[in-house]
Amino acid sequence: MLLRHAPLIVVELVLLVSFIGDTAGGNPESAVMAMGLLQVSLSPLVIEAIARVRIPLYLQLLYAVLIFTGGYMGSYLRFYDVWQPWDTIVHFYSGIMIALWADYILRAVMRKHRFQMPRWLHATVVTSFSALVAMLWEIGEFAADQMIGSRAQIDNYDTMIDMITGTLSALIVAVMLVLRSPERFTERAESRNSSFR
Repeated sequence: MLLRHAPLIVVELVLLVSFIGDTAGGNPESAVMAMGLLQVSLSPLVIEAIARVRIPLYLQLLYAVLIFTGGYMGSYLRFYDVWQPWDTIVHFYSGIMIALWADYILRAVMRKHRFQMPRWLHATVVTSFSALVAMLWEIGEFAADQMIGSRAQIDNYDTMIDMITGTLSALIVAVMLVLRSPERFTERAESRNSSFR
């Protein structure tokens, strides 16, 4: 139990220490950001409780890395302001993570409802889901910029690069997933989703 959640526990401890330090140091803006990231980092635990599933270690590790590199390093430590390419790197990585989560969920649904999907369609769904998440993220940034005056989006070029890199990395993952033999594809679909029975 603790091993599966170890990556997120480490990130949560870092966020908790940051929150306490900012609160004690009279830095409410950073404290609020640290607490927000802490709450977001608990999502896998909430999903496990509600859906009654066991999210594997590798997915929790991928999510923990995203929270740390994107949320903590990028926003909290302001890497986005210091080095502009950091944003592109995080978006590229997020596409990989989202694609692997989408693959896991899709395999779980196929296992639960006892159906198989052509590999090309599987790859299309994984890539499309990742592209959808990238688009919704950019819409969220745009809405935040308009409503609260943040500057998450620099210009249209920045927005499009974020969406393209996130979708491109997801496409690379999807292609790699379907290049395996049909037999291995089916076996992994069943073994990785056995917890959904």
